[in-house]
Amino acid sequence: MFSEKNLAELTKVSVKPLTYGEQMKAQPFLLRNVTVTIAAGEWINLIGRNGSGKSTLARLIAGFGAFQVEGRVEKDQSRFMTGQIPMVLQQPDASMVGSTPWEDVVMMLEQHGVEGKRIAGLSEDALRQTGLHARMHQPVETLSGGQKQLTAIAGCLAVQTPMLILDEVTAMLDPEACIYVMEKVRELNNRGVTVIWITQKLEELASGDRVLALEQGELRFDGKAERLFERRSSGGGSPCEELGFSAPYVIQTAWELEKLGIKLQPLPMTPEMLAKAVTAE
Repeated sequence: MFSEKNLAELTKVSVKPLTYGEQMKAQPFLLRNVTVTIAAGEWINLIGRNGSGKSTLARLIAGFGAFQVEGRVEKDQSRFMTGQIPMVLQQPDASMVGSTPWEDVVMMLEQHGVEGKRIAGLSEDALRQTGLHARMHQPVETLSGGQKQLTAIAGCLAVQTPMLILDEVTAMLDPEACIYVMEKVRELNNRGVTVIWITQKLEELASGDRVLALEQGELRFDGKAERLFERRSSGGGSPCEELGFSAPYVIQTAWELEKLGIKLQPLPMTPEMLAKAVTAE
């Protein structure tokens, strides 16, 4: 039975591209036997190398794309304005239709059939939440990459989605813009917005985050970020290494210290945490 605390539940879901006849049988699985529950208010990092199936999983949850689906996919439709969950992609320019952040958000609301008298208030509130209120009438070509991504996020918030699906939104941004966008999205999550953050940058993972790791369409890890980097007590590698990912510099430093007999607990996830842990030792 679907839980009222959850926004989406996938049970033993396998996915193939939608084709017909004998061609359908020959299609490879994009996802295989995936079971995932997404609770309201969660921050979920979805990781995986190219071709792992993470974008397919995101699109399936969002309700985009044509797939042959086996298993059960359920969403709490009462919390969504439409059957689809808006997604924010790598290239912010690709999804922008307005000449200013204000126009872009207003047009998003119009496309979703929102009542006219509600549009101005919803647009202004969404732009304020993303820190763009002072720039809402600024031409989009004068915005930074990070500000364009936040404009796209504002559009999602304006249609009152309880879930943000962000597909590698920092991939094309410089380090300063990455931090800016991440901070704003973390603020939204702290206010109760559910976030699915798709990334290949493991340094973006934070302590306590839930991580889903896909490999060749299979869910190979579902747990806290710290567990992803924990090495086996028997001397084996971490789930991160077993899945072929390169750990962030901070984690690699902690591993080297552990070889020298200095085990840092809890495992530091940021340079600041590492400095504090080493000082305490």
